[in-house]
Amino acid sequence: MQICSGSASPYPPSVRRTTVPVLLVGLLTGLLTGLLLPTAASAQVASDEERPVQARDLYRMREVTEVALSPHGRSVAYTVRRLSPGQAPTPRARLYVARTSGRDDPRLLFQDKHDIREPAWHPDGTHLAFVRPVNGTPQVFVIPLNGGVPYRLTDTPHGAQAPQWGPDGERLLFASHVPEPAVRRQTARRPPTERPGRTASDTIRTPPPDTLLVLRHDRTLRPVDTLAVDADGRPQTPTDTTDTLHVPQHSSLPDTLTAPPVRRLATLSSDSLRAVFDRFRLRPDTTTVAVRPDTAAAPDGTLAQVRRWMHQNRRSGTALVSSRLELQGERQLRPTPTYRHHYVVDLPAGIRSGRPPRPTPRLLTGGYRSYGQADWLPGGEQVVVSGMPATNGSPDRVRRRNLYLADLNTPRLRRLLRIENHTLTSPSVTTDGSTVAFRVESLAPSSDAPAEIGLFALDGRSQPRILTSALDRDVTSVTWAPDGWYLYTTAPSEGGRPLFRFTPFAQDTTDGAPQAPSPTLPTDRATSRNTFTFDSTMVRPAEAEQLTSAARAIHSFDVTDATAVYASTDPTTPSALYANTVSFNNERPLATPNAEWLSRRQVATPDRMTVSHDSLAVTGWVTRPVAFADSLRHPLFVQARGGPPALSAPYTPEAWFERQYLTGRGLGLVEGFPRGSAGFGTAFRRANDKNWGPGPARDILALADSAAALSWTDSTRVALGGTGYGGTLTAWILGRTNRFAAAVALNGVYDLPALLGGGRAWRLVPAEFGGYPWDGVPPRSLGDPVLSSRLPSPDSTAQTPWTALHRNSPLTYAHRIRTPLLLMQGGADRRVGPSQGERLYKRLKILDRPVEYVRYPGVGHNMSASASPRQRLDRLVRTYEFLARFLEPPAPPTAPQSPPRP
Repeated sequence: MQICSGSASPYPPSVRRTTVPVLLVGLLTGLLTGLLLPTAASAQVASDEERPVQARDLYRMREVTEVALSPHGRSVAYTVRRLSPGQAPTPRARLYVARTSGRDDPRLLFQDKHDIREPAWHPDGTHLAFVRPVNGTPQVFVIPLNGGVPYRLTDTPHGAQAPQWGPDGERLLFASHVPEPAVRRQTARRPPTERPGRTASDTIRTPPPDTLLVLRHDRTLRPVDTLAVDADGRPQTPTDTTDTLHVPQHSSLPDTLTAPPVRRLATLSSDSLRAVFDRFRLRPDTTTVAVRPDTAAAPDGTLAQVRRWMHQNRRSGTALVSSRLELQGERQLRPTPTYRHHYVVDLPAGIRSGRPPRPTPRLLTGGYRSYGQADWLPGGEQVVVSGMPATNGSPDRVRRRNLYLADLNTPRLRRLLRIENHTLTSPSVTTDGSTVAFRVESLAPSSDAPAEIGLFALDGRSQPRILTSALDRDVTSVTWAPDGWYLYTTAPSEGGRPLFRFTPFAQDTTDGAPQAPSPTLPTDRATSRNTFTFDSTMVRPAEAEQLTSAARAIHSFDVTDATAVYASTDPTTPSALYANTVSFNNERPLATPNAEWLSRRQVATPDRMTVSHDSLAVTGWVTRPVAFADSLRHPLFVQARGGPPALSAPYTPEAWFERQYLTGRGLGLVEGFPRGSAGFGTAFRRANDKNWGPGPARDILALADSAAALSWTDSTRVALGGTGYGGTLTAWILGRTNRFAAAVALNGVYDLPALLGGGRAWRLVPAEFGGYPWDGVPPRSLGDPVLSSRLPSPDSTAQTPWTALHRNSPLTYAHRIRTPLLLMQGGADRRVGPSQGERLYKRLKILDRPVEYVRYPGVGHNMSASASPRQRLDRLVRTYEFLARFLEPPAPPTAPQSPPRP
């Protein structure tokens, strides 16, 4: 038996605690058992016990996704997802309930082969609402705490999400994404359109009514038909009523008027028309008759018929037609917009004892506007909701969001708060209903200010207060403690996502004691107001208290006045659930779904590394393989993370597993956060304005140099890689240096000007580079066909948007790339456009450079959310295999195998 030495013991924790004599006995016993009973099962156990994380462990990994505390705080509901081998991207999920004391094992309440999300407690703590798909459409279900078959509460055709019980538990609020045709049926109004030369009603043509001449008897005013007379010139009344002239329908004539039948006009003399009228005592009159509307659709008909024919092709999918600004969705084109609206449904009587008829939801918001997060007011008759203001134009051009007050008994929304040039989202109301907290972001074109938390008194008599400016981090969701004293949030920080807490009203008390909180803002005017212009008097920061370390990432949390629960990823486990007191000095694990298989794995722990240059402190994580001898020098894989916000996250369970898998295969890992990364302050974030290449490249290279100087690394075998913006930076660096042995890039942007028209993230172009690709185009001189000759030097600060976009585009320097490159692309990545990888690949192939292209059909920009388990596993293994071609990492240590059968 070979036991590899290293910085960490290869034995599981239970074995490490065993004394040496007992350990030897145990090893001998195991060896004899293997000789006497060499079964396949025992061989598998033996091979499992001393391994680093394996690729197939991806199917063993469990992720705690969402948590919700019961109203009394003694129980927590949470969901756990896992992957199953196969092609379906949807993971299997389970719903658990656990005691926050940790004294009892978690109890499985419900499991399903589909995803289970968003558990929500009934106010009396006896039921849980949750969301699961039905034939691919999410619906809300209710299940009693003692288990049983869930009751399906909603059956909305467009799905139901984000369930929230009303304060009395008799109503439930939920959201639904309603497509534009359904909104039109709800409102009976035509949608806004930007189709050039077209209107919303130009496929509908109602012909004008026909005008008819009616001859009436000059005394009785009855209609008279003069088409037939007898031999004496008198009107003839036939017995055949098939030729009877009836009063035209929809005319102005009363129904009592009837027309005598006549046949011919042949016997009439050639007297003048007036003489004829006088002879028969007729009086001419007119009436109008409605004409049947034209509903035909034909390619060779009138213009309206041609348009109707094209509309039928559009509805059948023959042609995708759009005039939207936001054409790209996350994974497919969105020619028809959808609008997020909120509904309220009454809980039916008898749900606790049977299966009552499903109730009909009532629409709370409506129209061609979308609404975000909502929160109940204590009375249960009103809801505070974030939404876009009304507009006569396309909603795609409206970025601002205001806070509105929706009343369940009236169809009209009332604006609660608007801050000019800012967007307000994620409202959260205090338990007493006096104050609303919200997330506020600047809409300035080139603003790098972080998202902050604002407060507003619902009586409208004080101006909003901006609470978190001193934190200098992008806050996420907002949660009040039930007593309204503490305010909790998470924010990216130093590579992790800690939990933060504020006491916004502490300064309103005389001694700062929380015994008598006053969750209201001071009144400074006699009348209410709902519109404000942002100014410095609103900024009154409260001190931020960081409750968890930056090495951890809090993904979901909930709090009461005494207890906090949170699901997190930390250096030693991809996902677990913890409980703590509000003083945060008594953390205890409630659910560790990965503990069993991790006990047979060696986990590598990253160390923090900081380098200083360009007046910046650049942070990275360095991870050394643990299952190898100390004397080995390992190749390095340098990964660029961070960058423009929301393009790459290092603190997800997926990133944790990738780190463990690659280091388990003998690769040292460096994860760097270059300038522009969220979580390191506004100054660090602004340092990459118009600078996606030169400055961030120096940051990553400085980290690579520092890591290559470590005693356990081999500076001659270094590779580079990244995802999203990390892939962009990888390709840019390869065009400036040949120092790396290989590189891997996934879902990067390689042609920045093309991002404007080819990706959903197109707004990054004007936001990060100060304009559009056509701004500042230099004049083309004769005999100057080379693009790079008209670009400023990489260190130049005098640049227009055109020059900045081309200078920072990897495609500009693609002809210099000679490093072997693996390009990986999600086939349905509409965030940056699936053609980005193709552009770079095609150019490198034309130049006969060493490049390989991998495309994952149906996968979006976020691979962990859209790829099938097999695709996720393929990306990991394919990345390692490509790097192994050029880095030659050491072979992983082999576990002891059972001898062959005699």
